[in-house]
Amino acid sequence: MTTHVPSLARSGAPPGAVVAAVGIGVHAFNHVTVVVQDVWRFIAEPAAAGVNRGTIYHPISAVLYVWLAVGVHSGRWWARLAITVLLAFQAVGRYFVFVSYPEVEVRADLVSGWALSAVILTLLWVPASMKAHFAKARHDR
Repeated sequence: MTTHVPSLARSGAPPGAVVAAVGIGVHAFNHVTVVVQDVWRFIAEPAAAGVNRGTIYHPISAVLYVWLAVGVHSGRWWARLAITVLLAFQAVGRYFVFVSYPEVEVRADLVSGWALSAVILTLLWVPASMKAHFAKARHDR
């Protein structure tokens, strides 16, 4: 007996929704890696480790990103709106981190995050197929 695992690409969602959901998932993964780094720091260098806003923000936002990725893929209008607001606030936050941390690695991460967010936002709001995707899910209830 074989089991069929549905593919994101064959889910009926337009390609833009699939790519946006994967991009949101990449943001979630990036936040998980920051959590892993924080935990590692607490284990490896307890004296140098500390709790800051990011220590609290990253694990919560990682879960939120996964939830929003599923909502975007499913065509939930509220997920499109929520991820738009989240990415806008995150863009502002990235600016302050960019100014505060001049290390090349940090800035490269931030710039790539800005680029990914720009792609996701464009996919969510520009193509007509995405407008139809979110309108269809809203009317299917």
